Amino acid sequence: MKNFCTVADDNFTEKVLALNSSLARYQSDYILHLLCVDDEVYNKCNEPNIKKYRLADLLESDPVLKKAQFNPASREALINTANNIEQATRLQFIWALASYFTWWCTENLELEDILYIDSDIYFFRDLSGLRESIKDCSVGIIEHRCPYSPVNGKYNVGIVYFKNNFQGYKVLTWWKNCLLKHDNEYSITHGTCGDQKYLEVFEELTDEVKVLDPDIGHLAPWNFLSHDYSSGKITWNSYTQDLLYCHFSNFKPDYENNSYQLAPRHGFISAPATNESQRHFIKHIADQYYNDLKEAHEKTKNSLRDDCI
Repeated sequence: MKNFCTVADDNFTEKVLALNSSLARYQSDYILHLLCVDDEVYNKCNEPNIKKYRLADLLESDPVLKKAQFNPASREALINTANNIEQATRLQFIWALASYFTWWCTENLELEDILYIDSDIYFFRDLSGLRESIKDCSVGIIEHRCPYSPVNGKYNVGIVYFKNNFQGYKVLTWWKNCLLKHDNEYSITHGTCGDQKYLEVFEELTDEVKVLDPDIGHLAPWNFLSHDYSSGKITWNSYTQDLLYCHFSNFKPDYENNSYQLAPRHGFISAPATNESQRHFIKHIADQYYNDLKEAHEKTKNSLRDDCI
């Protein structure tokens, strides 16, 4: 597994660079395929491991994708945009691009396999445990690790793995088609949260799906309070694990004041402090993430300055 893919517009440029920095820290032989939603992110992401593609080119070549730009927004998209229809429609389309671009990469680049990664994820160790976990599956998914929501579903789109074999390609194509066709047969029951709740259907499509949670530790604002923290490890559902990655959803850096808000939309301005071990662990990883974001911010700022000289 050396092919990763993600999707971003300019609002996530620094997060893409931080994601890539975290991958590069632990391995060198990989490609991060980046679907650029706008020209700004395309022009700013110039790291050697990042291979860039323009959304405009994909839209031009696929009329079905082009039409999907106007699909109605899901409930979650409306919530995220305070019921702003125009913004929610755009957000719904951005969410559709995760499955589409992952499928496009397998369809056009002759890859053996691929791992989709949300652009606001950051890794804290090498991916050897993940590689070992996916050896015996065609599709790999992870749980939210928080109390079940019938709207959001059981699984999270933070990372999703597909082997480019018959079963992996079948599931990925099905997922992609669900997001392109808003009136698909599962839309009422599984279309409530963008692309996410459709993951619950994967296990009905093939018996080669693996839930990766027993093998890899991961965090996100929605599950910070669902874990115990001790001796540099996290414990969830009786599994004590090293942290592979954190999904820094809604992380808000404030470079001018050299500070950040951890995840205000999820209720965390700073690290939760149910106990000192929890506060220390989450603050430590958030500080590391902020420092990489700040470095990316300076890099893109200097790059733009050089372009103007």
